[in-house]
Amino acid sequence: MEKTAFSYLHPTIQEKLYKMEWSELRPIQTDAIRALYITDHNLIISAKTASGKTEAAFLPILSLIVEKKGAGVSAIYVGPLKALVNDQFQRLEKLCELAEIPVFKWHGDVGSSGKAKFLKNPSGVLLITPESIESLFINHPNQLSKLFGSLSFIVIDEMHSFIGSERVAHLKSLLSRVIHKSPKGLRLIGLSATFGDPELVKKWMLPRSPESIRVIEDKNEKKDFQYLVRGYVLENPSKDEQKKEDLTASPVIVDIARYFYGKTALIFVNSRELLEFYTDSTRKYLERKGLPDCFRIHHGSLSKSEREDTEDALKSNRPTATFCSSTLEMGIDVGNVSCIGQIGAPWSVNSLTQRLGRSGRKEGETSILIMFIIEKESKEDSIVERLHPELLRAVAMSEMMIEKWNEPPHIGYFHFSTLIQQVLSVIKEHGGSTAKDLFDTLVKDGAFQNVQLEDFLRILRNMGAVDLIEQDERDVLILGLEGEKIVNNFEFYSAFTTPKEFSVVHKGGKIGSIQSAPDLETRQFLILAGRRWEILEIDFKRCEILVEPSKGGKVPKYFGGGGADIHHRIRKKMHEIVISDYVPAYLNLQAQVMLKEAQHAAREAGLAENPFVVDGPFTYWFTWMGSAKHRTLFTLGKEFAKLHVEDEEIALKFKGVSPSQILEKYKEMLASCPSPEEIAEKFQGRTREKYDQFVPENLQIAEYARKYIDTEISLP
Repeated sequence: MEKTAFSYLHPTIQEKLYKMEWSELRPIQTDAIRALYITDHNLIISAKTASGKTEAAFLPILSLIVEKKGAGVSAIYVGPLKALVNDQFQRLEKLCELAEIPVFKWHGDVGSSGKAKFLKNPSGVLLITPESIESLFINHPNQLSKLFGSLSFIVIDEMHSFIGSERVAHLKSLLSRVIHKSPKGLRLIGLSATFGDPELVKKWMLPRSPESIRVIEDKNEKKDFQYLVRGYVLENPSKDEQKKEDLTASPVIVDIARYFYGKTALIFVNSRELLEFYTDSTRKYLERKGLPDCFRIHHGSLSKSEREDTEDALKSNRPTATFCSSTLEMGIDVGNVSCIGQIGAPWSVNSLTQRLGRSGRKEGETSILIMFIIEKESKEDSIVERLHPELLRAVAMSEMMIEKWNEPPHIGYFHFSTLIQQVLSVIKEHGGSTAKDLFDTLVKDGAFQNVQLEDFLRILRNMGAVDLIEQDERDVLILGLEGEKIVNNFEFYSAFTTPKEFSVVHKGGKIGSIQSAPDLETRQFLILAGRRWEILEIDFKRCEILVEPSKGGKVPKYFGGGGADIHHRIRKKMHEIVISDYVPAYLNLQAQVMLKEAQHAAREAGLAENPFVVDGPFTYWFTWMGSAKHRTLFTLGKEFAKLHVEDEEIALKFKGVSPSQILEKYKEMLASCPSPEEIAEKFQGRTREKYDQFVPENLQIAEYARKYIDTEISLP
């Protein structure tokens, strides 16, 4: 008779589960226990939010390490956010208590006494962010062997949030360096609520041995959900939405108050500027109605205390609706959220799926999401505007989510910027290094396996030319003066750019921060944390703004928070929907009218048969291609064919050329197509990542081409 999964667990862990009144293990937990005990596989555990993924990983891990009493950490949990690390620390502390397994956390908000206690006797489980692993390499290099010499498991939480960003290269490089200091047989476990292509995820996680990974999914997981998309057509959204002093509020604000007032809810907004705007507008509306304000705000530019106050309010019994950014998209415990709002279509199906899963977390509860789509009304609408593209994107993403499709991960990028950061890190760790040792550590055996030796050497030469590194008489590379300045700054621990910000302070307490802007010196009012402030003084040396409450206010500008690339399949789904007569039941009456208008406009334009629409001197080409292919076509037309062309997101707008002339030009170009690098060379502003300024120009171009250009295009 086959042993039960529960029987594999150590008796002390079994006893702890009895005391916690666990009646049964969930399917992913039983599968994970068996996999970790019976096989030597690395694991990916994928299931919806609040499905017990953390316990699926740590119940068997704690059972396997409970007898290890020696020095050194046995298991590391890596989380993308400090708040998530704090949240999981509380959960694991309960499980570790009875088994007498030490559990520590390490990030920027942990005090020096807690860190000193851990370093004195490192053991048990360590919960940490990637940036804090970096700080260990920089500040405690002599203790790394002691820290990681007994390591058996590394758990990566919210794995999907890393994939494709510069943080992923940073994390993978740090983990490869940790693994080199650890015993053989160390196992990796990835936790993720959503991902697209399991085989690609395996290649991302362990590119040299993807076959060693087993994916555990809850195949039977079913979750009821209620879903509504509300449409709005405003004559001029930017003006209509900002009539804050009018007696009659915007219909969007009225509906936000109607759906979320008196409830514990998360309302996701696509930018921090709009987050502040909607929070302020809703508060003004409630004030005019004489209603108490129960709305809060949460985003990365608010102070730690502001964010934690909001998180505590969400966990309390008081109804707390919170306007938020993707910072609350992760699995942080914010209590029992009854419903989700989404203002504007999100940029990915992954995000939409994650956000829906933040509500109805308890067994038997229904997940609820309401999306608000605002389109512009104009008497002179172009064919693009008549198709209501944001509504189309919202419907396409909703349909893909219902079909359980998610974007596949982006793998195979070079990440030259992060490679430069890691070169500096390894040199700092060892006090110096040879070019060969750097290549072996970071490329040959490390995370940057796509980088060729000649490109690596070119990067080292460029780093030497700008004094990031220098070479001594024994050919050992050491930090140059500029390299020392960069590494000795605390901002070095993160591989991503953080723009210069000014702290906003009231009565000695920090409210949050805003980015430096050209009009900062003349600005008199501010909206931050959803509240209005008058600026009393700006200290440019200390980067500090002193404020007091005010009735005046102005939303600050935040830069770098634009939209992401849209996947090819989403644009194809948008086309399928607009040329059909399909109207989903989850659209409200206004959204149904808008979609029918779009479908009528598509029929009149003949978009089912022909992607070209001629309107006076203009020809619109509806490519229905993903952002990379669409961007490539735009650049070929503008820079290589020298056509008068504008990018309208779902269409290219040409002036003075016919459809046949456009097709003829593009057939000629694609027959002897410029290389992706030649196309990428036409773009300005390629330095998007933190250390791109130190990347040789030809490698900048190669990186941009791989990320943003796609020449595999079929013409109609």
